[in-house]
Amino acid sequence: MGSLHSDAGDAGGRKSGLLLVPTFPADSFWSYRYVMRLIGRKAAFPPLGLLTFAGYLPDEWDLELVDLNVHAPSAAALREKMSGADAVFITAMSIQKPSVVNLLRGPASGLDVPFVLGGPFASSYRDQILDPRSASDRILCTGLDALVWGEAYGSIGELLAWLKTAPVHDVGAPKLFIPAAVAQVDAGSRAYLNDRTIFRSLDDVPLPRWDLVRVSDYHSMMIQTTAGCPFRCDFCDIIQFNGGFARPKSPAMVTRELEALFSTGYRGSVFGVDDNFIGTPTATSEILDAIIEFQRERGYPFSFYTQASVNLGAPKHRHLIGKMKQAGFDAVFLGIETPDEDALRCMNKKQNLKVDVPETIAAIQASGIEVYAGFIFGSDSDMPSTADRIVEFVKRTRIFTAMTGMLTPVPHTPLWERLRVEGRLRPAEYSGNNTDDEVQFVPLRMTAEQMYQGIHDILRRLFRPPESYRRAMDMLSSVQPHIFSGRRLAPRYVKAALVSLWKQGIRRLDSAYFSFIWQAGRLDRSLRRRARGDARRLRRLLRKLQREGAVRVQQDLAWTEELVMKAQDYLVRFRPETRLEQVRSWSAEVQARIRCGPLSAEDARTLYESAQRYMKVQMRRHRFPGIALARAFETAIKGLHYERVMNAVVSSEPPAAR
Repeated sequence: MGSLHSDAGDAGGRKSGLLLVPTFPADSFWSYRYVMRLIGRKAAFPPLGLLTFAGYLPDEWDLELVDLNVHAPSAAALREKMSGADAVFITAMSIQKPSVVNLLRGPASGLDVPFVLGGPFASSYRDQILDPRSASDRILCTGLDALVWGEAYGSIGELLAWLKTAPVHDVGAPKLFIPAAVAQVDAGSRAYLNDRTIFRSLDDVPLPRWDLVRVSDYHSMMIQTTAGCPFRCDFCDIIQFNGGFARPKSPAMVTRELEALFSTGYRGSVFGVDDNFIGTPTATSEILDAIIEFQRERGYPFSFYTQASVNLGAPKHRHLIGKMKQAGFDAVFLGIETPDEDALRCMNKKQNLKVDVPETIAAIQASGIEVYAGFIFGSDSDMPSTADRIVEFVKRTRIFTAMTGMLTPVPHTPLWERLRVEGRLRPAEYSGNNTDDEVQFVPLRMTAEQMYQGIHDILRRLFRPPESYRRAMDMLSSVQPHIFSGRRLAPRYVKAALVSLWKQGIRRLDSAYFSFIWQAGRLDRSLRRRARGDARRLRRLLRKLQREGAVRVQQDLAWTEELVMKAQDYLVRFRPETRLEQVRSWSAEVQARIRCGPLSAEDARTLYESAQRYMKVQMRRHRFPGIALARAFETAIKGLHYERVMNAVVSSEPPAAR
């Protein structure tokens, strides 16, 4: 049936493409499935990679996107959509492997339409698909027709030409589209990572086809401003298909992408999917300036969060934290991995050894940006007691979103190759869920069972409700809210907050939950009182300025310097008619002058008036129901998801017993 449709498409000059997004498992930390149900969204994120791939396809292709995380048609309806296409294009991460397998052995079985798989899973696990050893990999080998390595631009022309010569499904091994320089390197080699003929400029990447999705189905939109990373962590497969150096988009391109997203009518959080947002700090600074200007001109329609390396806390990069705040970032994910320095050396995670990680976390959170963090359990220096160190580190640094998984060797990484040479890889089915998978190798200083139970212990101790609420309150107390994002309770969260009150509080009679909500309300009151007190003090200084014409500030230098930053933030956020360079220049000049003597009357007036307006904004934001209370409900709802995932993981049988 697929081949008949293909012939008809060729005759009419039109092609029909089905873009298919496999499901993420519900019991995964990253799916946020339980959160989506409460806030009236169907999925956490749109398929940015597939939408960008759609932008590469010529106009002759008529495209339909089916995101199975948003809506799952019946098997018969999905089969009909597949059979009516000239090609089915799938993108997947490794955690989506079970869904891809189920599609191929279910509704796709027996169809003659060609299936093309791209994305991280196809890039990293290509050998397992082409030379299958497990039942699931054999299904992938016979069910897929093409594997596309890396980013679409490198293969799009060759892929489309091949589809004209192979318009029907073939049960033989799929064709691999991969640069020769990548295919020919030795196992575990990264010799090609700096090859700029493979990893090209991102400024030619087309805009995502946002018209193919309904943005209201998703909790957060996505944007990519850079790709690649300069570091060489031995477990990381991402640099192998995104490059071993950072490739930033131009500020103009980033602005263009934000404008395209803005034109969809979407307003809210945007996830920057960059492999390492600060891979090229100079370019990152320019990108942030572009985002700030975009936000200022449009009244800050977006809030952002992204991924970065911990050297964001290095002194030479800390200015980026302030720019991230002014751009509207309210969270950043850091790959902390472990508090053990020997384990970091074993992972070749050298960048984490060059900064004080707890100090970095504290600096970021003090700026109003929450730190999410990834942790890995199972390196060669880890013992069962390492689980205790990870838990204590998370508590001490006041991190709430602490994603911890078992170390998983991914093909083509130095970690995989080292374990292969040492004979330590275990034959095991891999689903991509590093909290609940089989242990993929023989650990060095503990048994596989101890490694598996260690992950369970970490999850229990971090995500059982009483401890989860305590850590959530610690986080709220340390993340001082800024004025560039963090709106009061969004309308869709009002209903979710009521459901949270019922499910997590009243139905359980959970005193820890009610204590958390109460403390968050008290935090709002405390912050509002502080802002009101500072505003009164500034009024007195303004009156004194009117009487005396100048004000000496050396007696309270630290407070005055803090006022300068608050005044700058106010001018950036609420005075878009003043150019960003002017605001920063004024701030730097005032910072210099207050160390030398009295400020001029004009500078002092601008400083006090702007800082006072900043305080008034904060007073409004902490009026009931304030920012802290709103974030408490949002965090509690997120905690409910983590709790349910944790319960599903720790209640399951060990993989060997399944």
